[in-house]
This record gives sequence, structure tokens and C-alpha cells, in this order.
Amino acid sequence: MIDYSTGSFMLPIELADEKGYASVHTNLYRDDTGLDFGGDYFVYLLHPQMGSAAFTIVPVSYGQGYRAKGSPVWVQNEIISEIIKEIKTRFNRQVKVAEEEKQ
Repeated sequence: MIDYSTGSFMLPIELADEKGYASVHTNLYRDDTGLDFGGDYFVYLLHPQMGSAAFTIVPVSYGQGYRAKGSPVWVQNEIISEIIKEIKTRFNRQVKVAEEEKQ
């Protein structure tokens, strides 16, 4: 059974004494064998002071990092950086596990 549930995660967002969260999901597309990862991430952000926003994190170019696309101007760079940092951490962990399974 293919498990697509591992492509999402929640990231707490804390500002002053208030908590919100970012819900991050891999964008998948249909191909001949089922679903495949397209490289982008959909983000639903509940900012503890500004409210809800939805935007995408997209790769700049392969191996060169990510950037936010379509985020409101009030979303701080620190929040976007934390989301991207967690995406990279989880991606690197998945690559390492895949390499270990090949051996």
C-alpha cells in the first residue's frame, strides 16, 4: 500500500505569547503510476496576530533552495524561513532513509 500521509506536517508558530501554526502539504500530481511529488508545498498559515493565509513554497531551482509564492506581505520572512528549514530537514531525512533502504 502506498502511504501519501507522510507528506504533510504541522509547524507551531509562536509570536510573543500567542501560538498559531503552519500546515504544510506536498503538492502531488497524477501520473501513469498514481501520484507523484511535484516539488511544491501548499501552506495554510494561521498567524497568531494576522489570521489565515494560504500560499505555496516552490523550489528556486533543483538543489538551490525554496521561496514563498503568493504569500501576503504581512507574512514575516522569519516564518517563511522556519517553514523552509523544516521542509529541507524532512526532505533530507527522507532521502537518507531511501538511500539506507537501497543498501
